[in-house]
Amino acid sequence: MALIPPIVTVMEKACKNASKSLIRDFGELEKLQISRKDMNDFVSSADIKSSKSIEYSLNKDKPDFLQIDEETFKISDKEKLNLDTPIFIIDPLDGTLNFMHGIPFFAISIGLVVKKEIIAGVIYNPILNEFFWAHKGMGTWLNGTRIRVSNRRHLEDCMIATGFQIKNQSSLPSYFKEFESIGSKSGIRRLGSAAMDLAYVANGKFDGFWEHNLHMWDIAAGIILVQEAGGIVVNDKGQSFDLSSDLSLIASNPSIYQELANNL
Repeated sequence: MALIPPIVTVMEKACKNASKSLIRDFGELEKLQISRKDMNDFVSSADIKSSKSIEYSLNKDKPDFLQIDEETFKISDKEKLNLDTPIFIIDPLDGTLNFMHGIPFFAISIGLVVKKEIIAGVIYNPILNEFFWAHKGMGTWLNGTRIRVSNRRHLEDCMIATGFQIKNQSSLPSYFKEFESIGSKSGIRRLGSAAMDLAYVANGKFDGFWEHNLHMWDIAAGIILVQEAGGIVVNDKGQSFDLSSDLSLIASNPSIYQELANNL
């Protein structure tokens, strides 16, 4: 078992403190206050409480670090990515719709970025008690055990995860073509949390993942999990993913990457 780096311990503490209220709210969903941000895009009181808890915890332990949080994000926050100061990129509850419906596939996600480079990430599902972490050069770990991407070599043997945004109606026809192309060659799942999808690619449960119209907080932690587990993460042009500009992502084990990309 690897010695957990101090910065990862800070991120773990923030996740697990915030998870206490998520666990309580998950057990009392009928009391949850919910508001709509957009079509099939909601924010709950659980998201807000988790966000505030993480902000407080990280500020207490690393007051000199910056933060970008889904629930408080402003367009100008993207400028922080060019600074030398480390930045925590936070999704306090990825998979809100699952959470609201009592489906235990959601997570807290925190990535640590310095000048656009992701150097550490944690993803925590408090209901399944799955704590994933990765740090540059130290591999990817799940509850104390090192994990790696799968070694399946052919798309027909694989399980591929994806996601799509119903609110982006104009993009659905092209997305469904991709869905048909991949789905005709492999198993395919849409489970509703990009953070967890990427964690499961890192763990070899999924062999690959793709999605469009993503945000940096959806994937910052998951990217380094996959990379440190031996996987490949690129944008839809096959180039290194840029958190400040790219919206489409492909992640997979190295053996099927080209076949997956060729079918998108």
